[in-house]
Amino acid sequence: MSEPKSVAIIGAGIFGLSLAAALRDRGAENGSRLIDDFKDHKVTVFERYDYDQNSYDANDDEIQAASVDHNKIFRASYGKEIHYQRLAMEGRKFWISEDEKRGCSQEGSDSEEKRIFVNSGMLRVQPSDHLEALERETLANMERDGFRDAQFVKSNAEDQQRADRLGWKDKLLDFTIPDSSPVTSYEAVLDSLAGFVRCSNACAHYQKVAASQGVQFRFGQELGAVDSLVKESSTTEPEKAKVIGLKTKDGVIHKADVVVVAAGSLSTQILPDLSYHLESSAGSLAIFKINQNDKELWDKYSPEKFPVLTWKSTPRDPTGKDTGSIYVLPRTPEGLLKIGYRGLKFTNFKPAPGGTPFTQDGQWSVPLPPKECHSLQEQAEYAIRQFVSIFLPEFRNVPFYSAKLCWYTDSLDNSFVIDYVPEYAEKSVFVCTGGSGHGAKFLPILGKVSQ
Repeated sequence: MSEPKSVAIIGAGIFGLSLAAALRDRGAENGSRLIDDFKDHKVTVFERYDYDQNSYDANDDEIQAASVDHNKIFRASYGKEIHYQRLAMEGRKFWISEDEKRGCSQEGSDSEEKRIFVNSGMLRVQPSDHLEALERETLANMERDGFRDAQFVKSNAEDQQRADRLGWKDKLLDFTIPDSSPVTSYEAVLDSLAGFVRCSNACAHYQKVAASQGVQFRFGQELGAVDSLVKESSTTEPEKAKVIGLKTKDGVIHKADVVVVAAGSLSTQILPDLSYHLESSAGSLAIFKINQNDKELWDKYSPEKFPVLTWKSTPRDPTGKDTGSIYVLPRTPEGLLKIGYRGLKFTNFKPAPGGTPFTQDGQWSVPLPPKECHSLQEQAEYAIRQFVSIFLPEFRNVPFYSAKLCWYTDSLDNSFVIDYVPEYAEKSVFVCTGGSGHGAKFLPILGKVSQ
């Protein structure tokens, strides 16, 4: 019997948890490069935040991780990128199965607040009164895979009838295009397969799953925060260094046969070699809070009545300003109504360490300190207010309950970065990161398909 090998994973967010659980899942199918090499061996996850104590609390202002959030959109609409569509639909099966294991069916209203995946539907509002090219590509691929009947185009009479028959008509909402003459409404497509994932709840659940499978976790600013990778010369590839483990902030060196960097927006700071491929950038979040005593709003924006709503405006408004891509999710059980703006992504350029492979004039973007992440840039607030005036009119003059910059890990083409790092010898470093704002929905299967 071969001697057990060890894997050290940096980061207990979406990517780190998914990979850790997959590495210890004896029922997982092979196909992942790392799983093929290290399945059933010792896995330890290192994480700087005390998730074991706060259960990925989305209300903790000191946590700066995109994985820690009340909710994230679940969608399979990816235009021409049918591989992501198929991956999302595979993930959807796992979400539903996991909720059923937890006694939370999609049909039972009594378990709605306990579900991780909520099939609220998603209304993809178009920039104008007709379908854009990306939407047409999405519908074509949905039809190709047999999901077209779950998509309802607002202007299509047959789709409207089917939505009515299947109980989705009330979420096929109609919104008037401002200043249109004659008065015109935005075209829209309701996706009845979509919805959202309660992200913090999902992470807390999968952390427990991984721990029950034998994954070890080290949490905290001393025990779990990584100071550096530990290297030595390779005997088989003498021109390269081999990573033999990592050192945590408490000064302890932890040996490992392979180190996995799955640290989200901190990944480049741990492994500067990733600077060619990744950049930390902030999306803008604004939140309204609905009082439960306001029965009309509480009901209107509940997951049962209101879908996830996304909108990409026309490039410029009459004043020449961009609004860009914005979304809103149904209220949370606490009454939080979250709006996200990704039309512009904000960076925070600081001097990069010497020897960083790729910089912009010696600088790179790193996340702001948490205390500086609770106000929005003027462009973001303007765009969100424009969106609110059209789609959430009851909140037109209401102050935000809270605001936040959410730091994402963006790759060059918004695709995930999952592979061994060739600069290091003997397959000693593996990366699994680059969520680019759309990784959360894949938590149940990322680790299984990390190829």
